[in-house]
Amino acid sequence: MNVLHISPWLSPGGIKQLAADLATGLQQAGFRNTVISPPNELVGRLAASSVQHHSMRSINIFSYRSVLNRISRIVRSSKADIVLTYTTQATCLAWLACKNMPEENRPRLIAIHATYPRYRGWKLSLECADALIATSRHLRDELIRRAKLDAERHIWVVPYGANEDLCYPGYTPADAWIEQWNRSHPASDSTLKVCLAGAITPLHGYEDLPAILARLSHAAVKAHFYIAGDTARARHSYYTSLQKRLKQGGMDSMVTWLGLRTDLRDVISVCDVVISLTRQPSCHDRAVLEALSLGKPVAGYGHGIVGELLDAYLPEGRVAPGDAAGIADRLEQWHAYRPVLEGTLIKPFRLADTIQGVAELCTAIGQGGNAQCNH
Repeated sequence: MNVLHISPWLSPGGIKQLAADLATGLQQAGFRNTVISPPNELVGRLAASSVQHHSMRSINIFSYRSVLNRISRIVRSSKADIVLTYTTQATCLAWLACKNMPEENRPRLIAIHATYPRYRGWKLSLECADALIATSRHLRDELIRRAKLDAERHIWVVPYGANEDLCYPGYTPADAWIEQWNRSHPASDSTLKVCLAGAITPLHGYEDLPAILARLSHAAVKAHFYIAGDTARARHSYYTSLQKRLKQGGMDSMVTWLGLRTDLRDVISVCDVVISLTRQPSCHDRAVLEALSLGKPVAGYGHGIVGELLDAYLPEGRVAPGDAAGIADRLEQWHAYRPVLEGTLIKPFRLADTIQGVAELCTAIGQGGNAQCNH
């Protein structure tokens, strides 16, 4: 079976790497894969897995005439049976490019939704796809609610799992990395090392940090927070306001701003705990998933995918959304005694589960069948 992936946002890290992971995984499972995406660092990895890549720097509705023509040519040349799309724009473009093809040559269209719909045409992308995938139960419910979908319209839930070859209890970074980290960030063994990852925006709840730190200080908990977020791209007024509040409270020495990290897995592995303070329920949280996969306890506001992950891995890590005191209390408890997580990764949050779920759906849809939805 031939699968064509159209991903306007393919790049290393986070949810933007999903198309590359699926293409290489499906290739190993016996499918033949072709990827349309902007040129990036992942192209070499695709080539090493015998995945064909077509560079397309601009995939958007505004240049749709030339894009449609090129997509049509690639669909025909690759003899695609299935087209997997990763954004609402890509879904609409794929549908427009294929809708006039003869029925016997027209590939089936599967739209993968990993984020909240934001752009014009997103409802059309739900209606024109032959099958829909959401990366979390929360996102599936939101798509149904926002689009007012018919009750018969099935949406498959296939989480974007962690790579079990890279994230597992017992993983340790290279010795040289650890040596460099300890030299740059010395901390005593009695210090609770906490990692918080995400863009430095109000969405990720950084304004709750001062209250959490103040409560820990009052409880005499020695803790240090490592913030993995791109300070260079943060809104200046928001970032400086956070720094000012921390300094006024005498808590700035308890925080290290790491900036954007491409080695987040290594950072998490040397920390004791990870927290999530997202104010809006998120559809995907790579830092939380990798932390749990590495055997690290996570305390987070229990909504969206974070709530789903904690339900599966560590229910005691769930805290009511917005309850900063609850996060601090959990950290205080874990400073004295940290829970031990299961020694194995849990289905369906493994990358192998993601590849298997998509492969099964592609096979069923490609053969003209009606795959049973995994609600």
